[in-house]
Amino acid sequence: MIGIIGLGKLGSAFAQGFLNAGVKIFAYDPSAEKLSLKGIHKASSPKDAMGKSNIVLLALKPDTLLTILKENAEAAKGKLLVSPAANLALSEMEAAAPTLKIIRIMPNIAASENLSPIPYILGKNITSEDENSFLELFSILGAPAKVKEEHLNIITAIAGSSPAYFAYFARAMREAAKEAGVPEKTANLFLAQALSGPGALLSKSSCEEVMEKVTTKGGVTEKGIKELESAGVYQAIKHAIKFQSKK
Repeated sequence: MIGIIGLGKLGSAFAQGFLNAGVKIFAYDPSAEKLSLKGIHKASSPKDAMGKSNIVLLALKPDTLLTILKENAEAAKGKLLVSPAANLALSEMEAAAPTLKIIRIMPNIAASENLSPIPYILGKNITSEDENSFLELFSILGAPAKVKEEHLNIITAIAGSSPAYFAYFARAMREAAKEAGVPEKTANLFLAQALSGPGALLSKSSCEEVMEKVTTKGGVTEKGIKELESAGVYQAIKHAIKFQSKK
């Protein structure tokens, strides 16, 4: 069982992922429309959601999240609170609610397909038992991994924002295929499979090893990569990731 406060894009993705696995959800959002997701149990307030759940996802904007922590400190006491807010440090949350148990995470919308990376950082009040409870539940949504908060900005770029980056690259490939006469539906089908396969390969091999397995000297893949290199794509990607992390 989990409580979810906030059913925006990320909160809804988490809700769907938990529903896929049969996890009971008590959710609150001020928008009645967002609470229409089939399978969730509606909470009447943030306090109600906290009261019915031992673990609560706070899928909220930073200012709203801090307000919720301050106004519901008593209801949240002893609960395990999980925050995916990108621009809100643990120290800020703990300053607003010094006695509460907080874990900061940086997932992405692939949580809806139970395929999200879940970098996480433990707050000062988290015990090993709390961490185990968190891992047991959030492993349902993907792959949790403990990281240092000082690395979270760059990790946000490669974990949190990566679906948009990969989709951007896939869109260019789709458009090239369409311009050559391939139906969009066919291109999308192949791209979806083409993107899921390398993920499985990279879980077992390095980027360089995967490239080597695909690339033949003098072959079409090598020619394509050389064209990307000459266009500065590799450096542009690195620049984008570093630029995003400078917040």
